[in-house]
Amino acid sequence: MNSGPLLFFGLFLTMACSWLSFIMGPQLQIGDLRPTTNILVGALGQVYPHTEPGTAHQGAEIYRANGCAACHTQQVRPASLGSDIRRGWGSRRSTASDYIYENDVMLGSLRVGPDLANAGKRMDAATVLMRLYDPASVANSEHFTVMPSYSYMFDRRKIEGARSPDALPFPTTDGYEIVPKTEARQLAAYVMSLHQDGYLYEAPPPPGATNVIATNAPAGATNAAMTNSPAK
Repeated sequence: MNSGPLLFFGLFLTMACSWLSFIMGPQLQIGDLRPTTNILVGALGQVYPHTEPGTAHQGAEIYRANGCAACHTQQVRPASLGSDIRRGWGSRRSTASDYIYENDVMLGSLRVGPDLANAGKRMDAATVLMRLYDPASVANSEHFTVMPSYSYMFDRRKIEGARSPDALPFPTTDGYEIVPKTEARQLAAYVMSLHQDGYLYEAPPPPGATNVIATNAPAGATNAAMTNSPAK
């Protein structure tokens, strides 16, 4: 008996099931996600997520090129699966909606350094630049770091007259200053753009939160919230 057609049909069925499971299934579940009006604390009508500014988009390419995702994740685990929220890395778990505008999402799988999903809420640009140039300068006994220096993204210039307003706040006893290059600024802008602070229907506020209204709530509830919300 010729078993060729049966073998072909079995292989075809296996490939078809794999395609349906790993490609078509996720596409049907999350492939058509769109920005949505989220659940807010103290305000109404904010669309989430936002697109990245141009500088941050360029910084994402630098982040990718330098392999930052090898040591940092960008995904906050649910409280039931880890201590991310307790550590202050996020106010809620990450969801698929957080990555709508990202191509080649850099979730990461190893945490040599802290998660960066909400880095823009925890750090300022000056701190990010200091970490890039000299990670040990911002480390302490509680936050030891093995992060390498990215000093090639900075210029060491002799001070002639006044210091550059962009210079890092290092002592200038040797007459030189450290000034970030364009790529350092872009990378810092990308890190500062990272935030997953919008409460969503699939990741709602914690129980007991006040002044939180779902934007699909009845009109009366929405109007009441707008009336009682603090003035901006």
